[in-house]
Amino acid sequence: MRRPAYSSPSINFNAMARKIDVDNRIALRNYYRIADNLLKQANIYRDEKNLIDLYVILLRYSSLVSETIPYHRDYLALFPKERNLYKKKLLSVLDELETLKPKVRRQLDEQEKVKSATQLNQFSGSNRISDLSSSSHKASLSYSNNQMLQLTTSPSSSLKQNNEYTPFLSSNPIESQFQKLSLSLPLPKKETLSRHSFLGPNGLRGQWLGPSPEIKVNYPTNVIMDSNEIPSLNQVGQEEFVATKDSNPEVEKSTMESILSLDDGRWLAEESSIPLENNDFQLGNIRQPSPPPVLAKVQPEVRPISPSRVADPRPGPPKISEDGPPGSNCYQDLHIPMKILDEFLRLAQKNTKKNLETCGVLAGSLRNRVFCITTLIIPKQESTSDSCETLNEEEIYDVQEKRSLFPLGWIHTHPSQTCFMSSVDLHTHYSYQVMLPEAIAIVMAPTDKSSPHGIFHLSDPGGVSVIRHCQQRGFHPHEEPEDGTPIYEHCSHVYMNANIKFDVVDLR
Repeated sequence: MRRPAYSSPSINFNAMARKIDVDNRIALRNYYRIADNLLKQANIYRDEKNLIDLYVILLRYSSLVSETIPYHRDYLALFPKERNLYKKKLLSVLDELETLKPKVRRQLDEQEKVKSATQLNQFSGSNRISDLSSSSHKASLSYSNNQMLQLTTSPSSSLKQNNEYTPFLSSNPIESQFQKLSLSLPLPKKETLSRHSFLGPNGLRGQWLGPSPEIKVNYPTNVIMDSNEIPSLNQVGQEEFVATKDSNPEVEKSTMESILSLDDGRWLAEESSIPLENNDFQLGNIRQPSPPPVLAKVQPEVRPISPSRVADPRPGPPKISEDGPPGSNCYQDLHIPMKILDEFLRLAQKNTKKNLETCGVLAGSLRNRVFCITTLIIPKQESTSDSCETLNEEEIYDVQEKRSLFPLGWIHTHPSQTCFMSSVDLHTHYSYQVMLPEAIAIVMAPTDKSSPHGIFHLSDPGGVSVIRHCQQRGFHPHEEPEDGTPIYEHCSHVYMNANIKFDVVDLR
């Protein structure tokens, strides 16, 4: 079933609602829970008159129900009632998408107009008017204005003064001085330009010809008065490139040298008549040093990690999102209560003293495009010094459904280890991030003085793809993502909020 989509110049809806490959390790019931959460988000956006986010969420729902869930291995065997129910909901969602499409298009077009007008006003407001009295300045000024008119399709009338457009100068004083200096320089002659053009005297209008052995160019080189001043020139095995006058014109040159020579002497005819005032700068004294060596990139030394604590590479830095419309991996903000970290450490203190991990589930609400963690759920669990497994997960889902909460992530301790995400932690968090892209993983490491806590998530799509295709269990290393990003990274969409109140539900 083809789902409707609208691709605007500012938002790529197809990328934001991209198809998610099914993962049979995730229970079919959980995929239906993801669909329920999407409809719950849609209801909130609908009540808030947030048409754009509503359109995106409905697209994700239609993709999930029509392109992901039907390919689960248990789709035809389990939950026949749910299968028929979500098909009916899909038809209703598709009808709403068709109704929303023109409204979203108009809203996006209006936002584009406002954004363009704002950028133009900011651009015109940053310019300064400079008085240039000389005629040469005016000529150069009109030339630069013509260039700006080619870039600006409809310049504002406020940029006009005395029927002439004012110059667009940088607010940087150094750049302004440079522009003033550039305006006073005369334009190069056509003859000079043709002499330095590889395209010949006709430039782009002429037909390009390949290099000819009869033409040679003497490139400028550095003058070295004393080789002892630069020790690198006297290193063993270093090549020296010396440019000298040809004392014997009859000497045969190699084919490569003749091809690289592009001057037949005609270009130096005018300069040859000019006497050199300083004999020290003869061609025989000019030598071109070889390029300096490039420092090889050395990986920092990392302390080895024992096999029982296999960890993936250290997390990447947070990706600071630029201003503009949301992208395919753009996350809505998530606020964490300021005191929830200390409260969790207090609840885990008994296990921490025994060198046992403790885990909890983070759940919360959505309002005005911001997720807020409002509930800390401590489930029944079994723990070791480097692992923690929740028991009776249906109790967790019951709490979330009764309170109409979104699953926003999880939190766990490293009693005697540093702050990092092990391979087991990455697989655990993968199930949360599939449920909700904004989901986070908090690691509390009370013995790590340099980093007592960290807030992470999988990189998307790099890290998510690696874990989706990894079939290993237990502690194991992972391959690097194909796009070069780290498997997991610090979150950039999370904020600590002292005004949020939270509840604790201890199911142990």
